[in-house]
Amino acid sequence: MMNSESESSSLREDRFELASILRTFQKQQQTLVLASLDDDTQNFTLVRMEGSRIRLVPQHGDIPFASSLTLVAEGSEAKIIFSITNAVSVEQQGHQQWLGELVPTFSYIQRRINLRVPVPLRKAFSIAIHLPGHIELHRFFVDNFSTGGIGLFSRGLPNPAFKKGAIFKKVDLNLGEYGEYKVNVEVISLGPLDEPLADHPEFTHRISMRFLNLSLITQRNFNKITYTFEVNFNRKR
Repeated sequence: MMNSESESSSLREDRFELASILRTFQKQQQTLVLASLDDDTQNFTLVRMEGSRIRLVPQHGDIPFASSLTLVAEGSEAKIIFSITNAVSVEQQGHQQWLGELVPTFSYIQRRINLRVPVPLRKAFSIAIHLPGHIELHRFFVDNFSTGGIGLFSRGLPNPAFKKGAIFKKVDLNLGEYGEYKVNVEVISLGPLDEPLADHPEFTHRISMRFLNLSLITQRNFNKITYTFEVNFNRKR
């Protein structure tokens, strides 16, 4: 979750790291964009990773098949430029899929410069959002926290108002003994959990939000809270 326009780019050669990043993008329901030589673009959806192989579905079925591709995968926190080779066209339930090998070398463009810390659910920190025309508050429970934004768990599928790009102003962020805040947030991504949480089966969906227009004082407070979380929740494990 980013809170800055800053970017840092690096060239890496690690097939396992690349596969891990792509799995993260898949959980965030990101789209892979094919960068072709003639500057035309075609969209692909990542179906799944199979070790060092990637399975893609073209969003338009009339894309000419190619055994080697250069792709750009972009998430809310980073962008990667990578290639696949030895691709084959396979059919799955009547739809064309492309299955190819990851080339280990890739470019990684980091956007998030804020430390992001997982938060134990026993703390039950939450965001409460009131929608116009609704009596009840919509409450989400904190999964991770950074100065730039927040990851949340939802009990069941959230209201359709919580779609990507939706903005909510002056929502109540409750961080328990670390304080209560009014913040503006934007929805970055929303999707079902890949696997149920063993101790919290009531949580079925995950939603990511970024903070908007934080004051300098709030940014400083959130930065201090983030590093406090890092010490209290991670380093003591």
